[in-house]
Amino acid sequence: MNQPDQSLTGPATASARIDALDALRGFAVLGIFVINIIGFALPEIAFSNPKAAGGEGALNYGLWTVSTVFVEGAMRGLFSLMFGAGVMLFTARALYPDGPIRIADLYYRRTLWLLVFGVFHALALLMPGDILQIYAMAGLVIFPFRILKPAKLILIAGVILAGLTLNSFVGEALQTVEGNIALGIEARENAGEALSEGEEALLADWREQVAGNWATQEQLDEQIASRTGDIATVYSSNAAIVASYSGVIDLLWWSADAFMMMLIGMAFYQWRIITGERSTRFYLSLAACGYAVGLTLRIIAVTQRWEADFSPILWTWATFQQIGRVAMVIGHMGMFFLLWKAASSSLPFRALTAAGRMALSNYIGQTIIANLIFSGVGLGLFGAMDRAQIYLVMIVIWIAQLAFSLWWLSRFRFGPLEWGWRCLTYGRRQPLRKPPATADKGIAL
Repeated sequence: MNQPDQSLTGPATASARIDALDALRGFAVLGIFVINIIGFALPEIAFSNPKAAGGEGALNYGLWTVSTVFVEGAMRGLFSLMFGAGVMLFTARALYPDGPIRIADLYYRRTLWLLVFGVFHALALLMPGDILQIYAMAGLVIFPFRILKPAKLILIAGVILAGLTLNSFVGEALQTVEGNIALGIEARENAGEALSEGEEALLADWREQVAGNWATQEQLDEQIASRTGDIATVYSSNAAIVASYSGVIDLLWWSADAFMMMLIGMAFYQWRIITGERSTRFYLSLAACGYAVGLTLRIIAVTQRWEADFSPILWTWATFQQIGRVAMVIGHMGMFFLLWKAASSSLPFRALTAAGRMALSNYIGQTIIANLIFSGVGLGLFGAMDRAQIYLVMIVIWIAQLAFSLWWLSRFRFGPLEWGWRCLTYGRRQPLRKPPATADKGIAL
């Protein structure tokens, strides 16, 4: 096994490094809700086409554009980085009291229980877009990679990134060629020319693809009914969505995506980047480089989608989605740690740190709260709000989770689900309540 990177013993204390990790994790778990809440509140088409669902007007369209450029995929990427860093931290912590043999047992037990949490989250708690299962599957593979040097981790991640980008390029290129051919056939049809059976079939297929980027009122009503009906209807429709996302190809793609970001997180942990220990100048450069690439690619892609009126044609810039996403993750991390260095002791950052320590509880808590508001098991407001109203609800949930995290951790060692996960991992009940001498009487503001 490679010796631990001596640069990890820099000026920052262990507790300071962990606080920085937790704060970034808290930022990611709140940020990922910007995208997830749309899935709880609106028909699926609202993710890709703001004109099809989510309300009209400049505010709703602007919110979709901003979230697509700055948030879509980026917060999931940050979350994945944190998982990779968490693997390094967990194995390093457990190594000393438990030894090198025991650590593998603990790690895989912990990861398999995460898979159980994910399945329960997806099916019982009605979260069809659950990411915990993907993290568990990637986590089962990534354990041996923790001993690699950072440069090797980045190289492997780069190869995976190239593969995902090539896959997107081939798909987008074929779609663009098909679209251009179909548009030519459509022009001939409009001019009154007779079409062959093959041309008619190709044109029909293309029109079906174009229609898939929109939704009829009948389709929207059907989705609303499936999410706001009785409990049996809600659960059966959710199970159908989960099944549609659980094909072998889908699972492999998402696992490769998560695995790539976890490798980068492992490397960044060893380089002291993701622990907030590098200089202000370093994080400024990181933010500038990340945003220069990420914003350029994403703004071009979103502009093209608006100009194409959300037709599948001319979406060739989607090829660079992965590259743009990784760049945005790096930009966000650089900007976050610039702010962290300036105000780590402030209430907002202390609240983010608490939320990050309870990331699993907060992530699953968001699902429970959102379903109680939007699905048929609760108030049934699915499809009843526009994007701006939904984001107001999101802000209220954010504030509630930040306040609850601060309150809970002033009295307990772990978040409620984190405590349960820890008990299951170690096979015995773990202490939860803080000793009276260290427990706070309230939240210090």
